[in-house]
Amino acid sequence: MLEILSHQYLKNFLRDQSIKWEHVYSFGRITSKCIANDSTYLINSEIFSSNEWLPPILISLFLKEEDSIFILPIEKIQFIRQFYIDSLKNLGFNFIFKNNQLIFANHLVRLITIQDLLNDPNFLNLRNYRIVFSGIEDIKEDLTNHFRISLLKKDWTKNFKEFELINQRFIKVYDSLKKKFFMRKVLGNNYVNLDEKEISFISNFFHENSFFSDKFLSINKALSQGWACWVKLNDANLDWNLYLQPIDELSQIKELILNNKFVFLSALRKDNFFQMYLKKHSLDIDLVINFKSNYEEKKISLYVPPNQFLPNNPLFTNSILDKCKKLILFRKGLTLVLSDSIDLKIYLATELASNYGKRVLLETIPCGKNKILCSSFDWWIMNSYLIQIPEQIIIPLLPIPNMTEPINAIKVSHKKKLSQDWFRDFLLPEARMKLERSVSPLRKNSGKLIILDGRVNKRNWGRLLLQNIQPSKQINYMLPFD
Repeated sequence: MLEILSHQYLKNFLRDQSIKWEHVYSFGRITSKCIANDSTYLINSEIFSSNEWLPPILISLFLKEEDSIFILPIEKIQFIRQFYIDSLKNLGFNFIFKNNQLIFANHLVRLITIQDLLNDPNFLNLRNYRIVFSGIEDIKEDLTNHFRISLLKKDWTKNFKEFELINQRFIKVYDSLKKKFFMRKVLGNNYVNLDEKEISFISNFFHENSFFSDKFLSINKALSQGWACWVKLNDANLDWNLYLQPIDELSQIKELILNNKFVFLSALRKDNFFQMYLKKHSLDIDLVINFKSNYEEKKISLYVPPNQFLPNNPLFTNSILDKCKKLILFRKGLTLVLSDSIDLKIYLATELASNYGKRVLLETIPCGKNKILCSSFDWWIMNSYLIQIPEQIIIPLLPIPNMTEPINAIKVSHKKKLSQDWFRDFLLPEARMKLERSVSPLRKNSGKLIILDGRVNKRNWGRLLLQNIQPSKQINYMLPFD
C-alpha cells in the first residue's frame, strides 16, 4: 500500500520539479518497500552525490506513520528546507517544520547530521526506529573524527586555586613522560608508539584521576575499552600530546544498528567495503541494490605502462617524474597527480613547477584550464565536486595506508595478534575504496587513468585492484609516452 501511495504522491510532486533522473520512480518504489518492512538494506548509487533522490525518501517517510530518522549532511538538510518544504506541503502533507523536525499528527521525521546524532548522549538508547542513513561511504571517517580523543598539555591543569597542588603533581608526571618520549624520538618522525608498561602506567594514572575533568574521564573509559593510543611530539614547543581512537570504529555504534531498522545509502557505485565492514560484526544486510546515476556511464581509459619500477627501487622517484612530464605533454585539460606520500607529492609538484610554472598547483582549487594539480587522495575526494573533471589522473603510488601513522600500525598489530590477514582485511580494502572514489569522475568523460606503481602488474593483489576499476577499457600505449 505504501508503495502505491508514495508513487502517486511522487508523480504529483515531480510535475513541478526539474528532476531528470530516469530511475527516480523505480527508486521511489524500492525505498517505500524498504521503509515499510523491518529488513536492512544497502542502496548504492552515485546519484546520492546530488539532490535528485531526496523527494522519494521524504515522501515515503511522511506516509509511513512511524517515528523515523533521516541522517544526511547539513547542506542537504538546508536544501530540503529551502526548496522542498513548501512543495511537499502543497501535496497535502500537514506538518510543522521546527528544529529540523517534521512533526506530523501521529509521528515525526527527524533530519539530522551524523555528527549531531553521535553528539546526542542518548543515541544508543534508540529502539525500533526506521533510520535512513545517507553518506554511509564516509562512515569510517565520520566515526574516527567523532570518537578520537586528543589530550593537550593545557588539559593537565585547571586555572583554579584549589587545584594548585594537583596541577603541580600532574605537570611532574607530564614532564617525566616527556623526557622518555623525546629520548625515543626517531629522526623525521614525530610519533611515538607506547609500549605495554607505558600504556599500563597511563591507564592507572587516568583511572585514579578520572575525577579531574571530563577529558580525563573519557580517556579512562577509552583505555579501559582497549582503544589505540599514541603520542605526538611537538619539536617547536618541546611538548607532547596524547591521542586515542577505537581500533574498530564501527563497534561504537553496533548497538544502534542492532536495535533499529536501517536503509543505508552509499554514493559509491558499489560499496563492497561497507558490506564487509558489517560482516565483521555479524551484522547482515538483507538486500543490496545498485542504481545507475543521472549521467551516461562511460568506460575509464586505463593505462598501466609495462616494466614499471617497484616503489622500493632507488630509481623509482626519478622514473615517476620523467613519466609524468611525458604524460603532461600536449594535454589541454586538467591533469591530476595523486599521492598520499607527502614527500613524493611535494617533490613532483616542485619539479613539475620548474618546467610548467604557474600551471602546477599543490592542493589548490584550479581556476582556468590546462592546469596540473598535485594532491593527496583525501584532499581530492573532499574537493572533487568543486573541480572540473580531469582529462587524466596519474597515480604514482597506490593508496595503501601508511604504516608510519600510529593508528595504522596499531590496527595491523591488533590483527596479527588475532591471526587475521591484516593486509587483505585492512590495508587492501582501504586502498580499494580510496581508488574507487578518486577515479569515479572519469566515468563521466571516459578520462584516462594512468597507474605508475609497478605493484599493479607484479603483485596478485595489484592486478585485483585493477580488475575492480569498472567499467574500464585497457589501452596499450599513450603518445608521446611510448
